[in-house]
Amino acid sequence: MIDRGRLERHIAELSAIGGKGTAVTRLGLSREEQRARTLVGDWLAARGARVRRDPAANLWARFDSAGSEGRSPSILLGSHLDSVPEGGRFDGALGVLCAIEAVESLMDLQAPLRRPIEVVAWADEEGARFGVGLFGSAAAFGRLAPGVAERKDRDGVSIGDALRSLGETGDPALARREPKDFAAYLELHIEQGPRLADAGRALGVVSDIVGIYHARVTLRGRADHAGATIMSARADTLAGAAEIVLAVERIARAHPDGVGTVGEIAVRPGAKNVVPGECVFSLDLRAARGHEELVRRVLAEVERIAHARGLQASVDELARVEVTPLDRGITLLLRRAVKDVGVEADLFVSGAGHDAQNAQLSGVPTGMIFVRSSGGSHTPREFASLDDAALGARALAIAVRELAA
Repeated sequence: MIDRGRLERHIAELSAIGGKGTAVTRLGLSREEQRARTLVGDWLAARGARVRRDPAANLWARFDSAGSEGRSPSILLGSHLDSVPEGGRFDGALGVLCAIEAVESLMDLQAPLRRPIEVVAWADEEGARFGVGLFGSAAAFGRLAPGVAERKDRDGVSIGDALRSLGETGDPALARREPKDFAAYLELHIEQGPRLADAGRALGVVSDIVGIYHARVTLRGRADHAGATIMSARADTLAGAAEIVLAVERIARAHPDGVGTVGEIAVRPGAKNVVPGECVFSLDLRAARGHEELVRRVLAEVERIAHARGLQASVDELARVEVTPLDRGITLLLRRAVKDVGVEADLFVSGAGHDAQNAQLSGVPTGMIFVRSSGGSHTPREFASLDDAALGARALAIAVRELAA
């Protein structure tokens, strides 16, 4: 049985770290994220788990039951603890808390398990600080881009520096684990959209996750006097960036299931009376179908617009995750588990990226449960009810018990 009071207390205690009202700011590889890992690790250690942190700052907690063999593949479940700036209380965090509650409920029932169970709290899933999304799971499954430890935040702190400040070596590649260590990976997450709420259903099951491309574009032109430089003589990088932003919108709207976002932009030297000589902005491109074509078309427009305006363009690719169909067998298992708690689960394509992609693409059979949410996501308005969370934890426990027994 799910202990609703325990789950509610865990939600409240975790939300207090980096929390202000209903807002949470707990950036990846920060002191706040580290405090959250410590809190969660203490809870799990108190239930007898062997708790450790790897070189990418992922938190692992392993339970070996009396019937499990020490070297047999484990059932892995969890999500992430970091947030975007001024995000909500449930994105990622609820997945970790429901994983903990599912395991604790099985322990309370003294359920016989023949496989080890591991709970993971992935580090820096959002990529809000360094621009590298799904960082912790990419490190664990050997999918990090080369040189990622040298990437810096806006204050000039590198990923390697941030890891060293947390007591790690600074090399996240050392966190790699073998996919054969895991029999399956299960992740619960809020939907982050309105489909479950509109359908009046508490839970859903994910069939596929969209492809994601993250990059940082730098345009270089020439800084000039805003009054003395005639319009035909300018190499204005912000004007070029504005044209590219509109091209991203146009291309994404024309692409089936495509979305494109420029969420960050900065100009140098950044004075009202100086034509911008450099402009740096982000690219976030996603699609469930034809993702590579979407990326190709946008990057071609970046080059075309830059050339037409006499600008130099460089693209720093931060992450590229392909469209990910999740394991069909695990998906069927999760649909049965959700039905067992009284919900007819529809299948959903996730428009958000998830750590589950790195697991599935590495060969670990992976599945996801969505919990109904409202108020949007990546915002303090984000909300999931305790009733729905408890149902999700119950379904997760049912699936874990079947896989582990």
